Parts: sequence; C-alpha cells; structure tokens
Amino acid sequence: MKLAVNYSLPLIDLISKNKIKVDLIKCPDWEGMLYEAQPYGKTTIHFDLDVGLGSTFKVDFNRLKWFKQNTETPHFNTHLVTPRNFDANSHEAQRNMITLWHDEINLMIENFGASQVALEHFPYTSAAPHIKFAADSEIFSKVIQDTGCMLLLDLAHARITADTLGIDVKDYIKSLPLDRLVEMHITGVQKHNGVLTDHFGLDQKDWELLNWALEHIHDGHWRKPKILAFEYGGVGEVFAWRTRVEVLESQVPRLYRAVHG
Repeated sequence: MKLAVNYSLPLIDLISKNKIKVDLIKCPDWEGMLYEAQPYGKTTIHFDLDVGLGSTFKVDFNRLKWFKQNTETPHFNTHLVTPRNFDANSHEAQRNMITLWHDEINLMIENFGASQVALEHFPYTSAAPHIKFAADSEIFSKVIQDTGCMLLLDLAHARITADTLGIDVKDYIKSLPLDRLVEMHITGVQKHNGVLTDHFGLDQKDWELLNWALEHIHDGHWRKPKILAFEYGGVGEVFAWRTRVEVLESQVPRLYRAVHG
C-alpha cells in the first residue's frame, strides 16, 4: 500500500525541502500538472470519469492508457452517478440507469479489463439529492458484483452519505464489497455553506475512521488497497483556499506512518 497526496504548490514545496515524504503525487488527468509534478516524485492519476451520464462513450481510451503508462497509476477509476434530472421514483428510470451503468462500465472493461476498473461511490448530500440512488450501498455493490470491476472506497464520501441517510458510517462501509478494494481515499469533512463537504484537513473523527479501516486492512479482513490517497490540497479556486501548508506538514507524516507502520 502506498500513500498518495494531491498535487499542490505547498506539497511540492515541502517535498523539495525534505520536510515530508510521500510515495505518490496524485494528479488529475492534466498533462501540464503531471509535467510539473514529475520532477518531485512518482505520480498517480485520478481520472475525471463518471458512469451514468453517457460520457464514457466519448472517452479517448488511448489518452487514458498514455497516462497510466507514463505514471504509477495502478488502475482506471470512475464514479457512479446519476444526472440531476434523474427520477428515482420511476422504476423505468431505475432500470434504464442500471443498464447505462453496465454499458459504460463494460466499455471500460473491454478496453482495460475488469481488474483495472475501480468504481467509486459519490457522496449523497442534501445539495445533490439525485445521487441517492447511486450512493445506495446495496445498489452500488450489485453493480460491482454484476460487472466484476473493483472498489474505490472513499471514507469521506461514506461519512457524508451516512450522515445524510442518518445511519452509522461503519455500517455503510461494511455493506460495500470490501473483498474488491483496490484504492482508498481520506480527507477531512466539515460543514461548508450548510452542507457536509470533504477535502479539508483531518479531525479526530476522520483519524478514528481511518484507523478503524486500516485495522481491518492490516488484519486481513479487507483486501489491501494499492493506494491510500489523502485528497487534501490542490490548485485553482475550488482547492487553493483550503490548502494549508501546516496541515500538510503535520498530517502527511502521520499518514505515512499509518500506511507503512
């Protein structure tokens, strides 16, 4: 298992000064950012892919393969989503959505192989009520089982979804197909504009959830993922305001010890 951390200028600065160590620098599928990150360490790509919108049919699979071949990326990730106008009360809409999910995932499998496709659950919040159907752990798990693809477990997404549903986050996670786990994400969760949101530094609840997950991985109850990604920090308006060097300097070494300890 390797520790990956989101690319950001503060991260690069800390790495260049030997103040922190990471196994992988996590980048989106942007050539420019990849070239900026590679002088500072090995890189992995988190692809901006979704299934449920029909966009997979327009993907340049050769481009994705190029990114994987030129980085340490172990597999191709995609999110399970529904469009904003999805009517979850319609059985026909549900059937059509499940068919579309399968068609898009199977297209990825045709290009990469089932073991190379990792499906990630999206966070269900009051601001995104249309996601509830895709975030349902039973429905999400069945898609993985039916297609034979792998699981990308996002602990922050699970915490947000469980909070919205009013259930225990550990129960939500345990209902997922953890025998197919290949990647795990962690960030802090806070209220932002009245909605529980991820990509913050870790608080005590986040550390407790991570330690609980790592215990199950290290004792063999869950499949060991290839990557634990700390999805903190980034560039641009969405991430720059919540990228603090002191958070990276204090939390990345602790995460590195947790992964390799």
